[in-house]
Amino acid sequence: MSLVLTYRALFLASFQSFAQYRIQSLLWMLFAIVRPVIFLAAWVAVAAAQGGSVGGYTIGDFAAYYVCLTFVNQLVLAWNSQEFEWEVNQGRLSAKLLRPLHPLHYAVVDNIVFKASTLPVLVAILIAISISFNARYETQLWHVLVFVPSILLAAGLQFTFNWIIASLAFWATRMNTANTLWQRASFVFAGQIAPIALMPGWLQAIAYALPFWYMQGAPTEILRGGVTPERALFIIAGQAAWLVVCFAGFQVIWRRGVRAYSAVGA
Repeated sequence: MSLVLTYRALFLASFQSFAQYRIQSLLWMLFAIVRPVIFLAAWVAVAAAQGGSVGGYTIGDFAAYYVCLTFVNQLVLAWNSQEFEWEVNQGRLSAKLLRPLHPLHYAVVDNIVFKASTLPVLVAILIAISISFNARYETQLWHVLVFVPSILLAAGLQFTFNWIIASLAFWATRMNTANTLWQRASFVFAGQIAPIALMPGWLQAIAYALPFWYMQGAPTEILRGGVTPERALFIIAGQAAWLVVCFAGFQVIWRRGVRAYSAVGA
């Protein structure tokens, strides 16, 4: 009961904080839409030049894919790897470590509040894009039902992996390189450039072996109706396995990082 009351207070404080920066948050959300729309326009042009399809993807399929990808990206978004370096370097983490709640709880609340506050605007924009590009969805009811656990696992996986990257700030004074590598790898292997099915076989094999596709591309394919029931189960299993691995890795890195942080007088 005390944890419920604590979360209630955290949500209230986070909503109040968001209200002060709502324009900035909406701009971040709109900026996140730009890149998928650019790739959508590029693939639509390529498909049109090749008679209406590329690798089995029609213009409507590309539209559905990038609309779903943008929606998924918003739901799995995590940004603590960019902020945590500042908290460590400025000593602001010290106060959080003295509190009874793990710093992860504050990040979870801020993450949920941002998504809940910006989602209505995003959905309206994506509906307009779907209509403009004649998006073709093959989504059935079972796809929607499977999408729910898939997106929860994807969000948890991206959040946890993001905190693994963030925790490297205990040992590194600058996180630019780690963040850049994480973003570039996600850009290539998560299906942001193109659906994984359009990539060469060896790139597909690497993508399926890494966690990035399970964070974004996998739930995207489920939502647009591009998977069979068997493949959906494979995706769920892969997401769950990677989440367990990443959470265990985060626990180890966090404990060692906090000891290193405390050892220097924090």
